[in-house]
Amino acid sequence: MEELKKNRVAAAITVNVIILAVILVAVLVYQLVNIIGMSRQRDRLKQEISSMQQQIENKEKDLEYLQSEDYMLKLAFQLGYYFPKK
Repeated sequence: MEELKKNRVAAAITVNVIILAVILVAVLVYQLVNIIGMSRQRDRLKQEISSMQQQIENKEKDLEYLQSEDYMLKLAFQLGYYFPKK
């Protein structure tokens, strides 16, 4: 009888260890998938940031041109301004 009890305890411990190992592996796999997804998202966001910074630089150059005296003169001529002759 004592031997049967030992076998049952050993079997219960073995089953619990196997279940724990399966759960730990599942958590590990889930975390790896999550890390890979976040890494891809981080890379995509870095690319977007780079693209947005490039657009900002381009728009700043456009703004400088639009605020320049040459553009103002060109716009004045388009709107019909002319220099009166003396």
